[in-house]
Amino acid sequence: MKKLLFLLPLLCLLAGSHRIIGQPYCTYSGGNCTSNLSPPTDYAQNQVNQICQILNLPLIRTYRSDTGNACATVYYNRPIISYNSGFLEYLKSYNLWAPVSVLAHEVGHHYNRDVLWYGNFKHPWTKELQADFVSGYVMYKLGASLSDAQSAQRVSFDWMGSTSHPDSPRRLDALTAGYHHAMWGN
Repeated sequence: MKKLLFLLPLLCLLAGSHRIIGQPYCTYSGGNCTSNLSPPTDYAQNQVNQICQILNLPLIRTYRSDTGNACATVYYNRPIISYNSGFLEYLKSYNLWAPVSVLAHEVGHHYNRDVLWYGNFKHPWTKELQADFVSGYVMYKLGASLSDAQSAQRVSFDWMGSTSHPDSPRRLDALTAGYHHAMWGN
């Protein structure tokens, strides 16, 4: 196991899509996922707990961080979600479901095992679209409308995308597919 942890930063570096910071983990937010961690709000931890229950995952520890937006990572051999509370509050000011969608997306990275060493062999867009699919699935299960489920993407709409994240139309399509998958039971 220690040998695998030693190789994780190298694999992240070779994948070229994630920045290596401090401890052996990969970040999806482009910032340090574990900078100044503090206890989460009850709201955020409860949302992550509900999402984990829907996906039949063990509970994932959740932390506030003062950098980035939201992140799924492994920290000291434990899966965690970290989030910037200012970012989630910004989303919440537009739609109450938007921060839930983001947290579901981050849990989706754990569900899809993107944060483990073999996740680095997936294309970055594949990881993001699969996490968006999970977010849509979870949002339906939580009772959100499709419009509410899509709201987080609409708030931070990006026509062009980047090397690590696809454009918003593709992300909305993936989220919608996950929502419909849950609705139709396929």
